[in-house]
Amino acid sequence: MGRVLSRTFGLIDQSLGFAVSNEAGRLTQVDRTVCELLGYEAPTLVGLSIKALTHPEDWPVCEGLLERLHLHGEPFTIAKRYLRRDGSVVWAQAYVTRLVDASGRPSFSGMIRPVLPAMGHHAAPAAARPRRRDLARLMNGPSPSQRPN
Repeated sequence: MGRVLSRTFGLIDQSLGFAVSNEAGRLTQVDRTVCELLGYEAPTLVGLSIKALTHPEDWPVCEGLLERLHLHGEPFTIAKRYLRRDGSVVWAQAYVTRLVDASGRPSFSGMIRPVLPAMGHHAAPAAARPRRRDLARLMNGPSPSQRPN
């Protein structure tokens, strides 16, 4: 049982990255998964802004959600493009919430996971949400009308 849990949590640990930013939106903590996803070493990544790592077309939505989180404490989920150190783009989904430390200073905490690559640059959010019929086909095989005679 312990081995199964260890393997399961190892898989979770490898697929979800964790990052913390200060109130100004600068990263203060990152884990190995986030570093690998974005192509940076931790010392270089810490101190960069969320804006600098977000694709410019995705920043207005992200900025609005961060503002709502700051003002109203509303956690959010967003699928967006991140800019990697080598200039390439990676789609990831972030689950973001607000933390408050013992002295009352707020920060933002994010769990980040890559999403499936997609064809075309606006397709990833839809591609990241599997369709019910696709899931059913994977689980149950093709429908009777799709089976060969």
